[in-house]
Amino acid sequence: MSEDTPKISTTFINLQSDFGFKRSFGSTKYQINVIKLIEAALGDEINVERIVPYEENKEYDSVRFHDKEVLPSEQDGKRILYDVYFTMKVESQASLFKPAHLHKDLFGKEVEHHFILEMQNVYTPPFEDRMTYYTSKMIARQGKAGWNYDLDPVVLMAVTDFDFPHLCQQLVHEFELREKTSGESLTKKLRMLFFSLRQLPERWDDCNTELERRLYLIKHMDKMEKNSKPYLQGGYEEMFDSAESSNVVGEEAVAYSRSLAALREVQAGLDYRFEEGRAEGRAEGRAVGLAEGRAEGRAEGRAEGRAEGREMIARKLKKEGVDLEFIAMVTDLPIDKVREL
Repeated sequence: MSEDTPKISTTFINLQSDFGFKRSFGSTKYQINVIKLIEAALGDEINVERIVPYEENKEYDSVRFHDKEVLPSEQDGKRILYDVYFTMKVESQASLFKPAHLHKDLFGKEVEHHFILEMQNVYTPPFEDRMTYYTSKMIARQGKAGWNYDLDPVVLMAVTDFDFPHLCQQLVHEFELREKTSGESLTKKLRMLFFSLRQLPERWDDCNTELERRLYLIKHMDKMEKNSKPYLQGGYEEMFDSAESSNVVGEEAVAYSRSLAALREVQAGLDYRFEEGRAEGRAEGRAVGLAEGRAEGRAEGRAEGRAEGREMIARKLKKEGVDLEFIAMVTDLPIDKVREL
């Protein structure tokens, strides 16, 4: 091993890091990982038996991974950089189409599904708006001359290491277009699912569903050894193989080291600045001595702390050579501001 190649100290790499997540879920070699995650999340709607290979008898051809970068269609438009974007051909069934009687001719036919897979470790508003934009953009990209508006389904699945502050705390939040009063689904062609790692059971033995078990592996992979119960139990060989540190060498080891450093900087920096902002807010509020002053002090302290924290993190990530678009995404700073720092 070269002296310049960083040594990975854990048996398995961190799958919440940008490198680890994309290696395990964005690779043709390990495509079974995304298939099994989707199957665990969507149940009978999409399973291995209903996936149609793009080319029969060709290995690793059930999933097509695509360029993760989507350039704007207009000058000065917003560039999109997905974590993982792929398509699968799935044999259609009634549950995908509403109202069902209008789509009888589609039952049993192959329908290409578009999947966007994201890993987000820190809540930076407006994260939910960004995910809505990502999903809508993939819908809009299907338009072409002479097109009859028959959409391919687009499904966004985001794994988060936080709970949304404005939603109830639960493992899965699923959103689609529904009628407000009756709750009836207008269409399942646009869906967003969010999985909160914070709501997982603390122990492997307490995971009761396949989705919980696969999310548990994402959260705890770098803490496991080959004598850990999930490894010995079997059934997750591809996930462990994709994460085994001995398989990450050379330039990949360098990329992983930088990705892990970026993850730790973001988490530690935002946590520190948030607590610092709360402390400053309380101190200022007490000095004013009024309820209104305390509330305003807390709010200003938190806001100032978060802003300074994001800039501090951005500077450190730039020093590590992290991509500017990635820095802007995780810190929620404008790309021009990141360039200036």
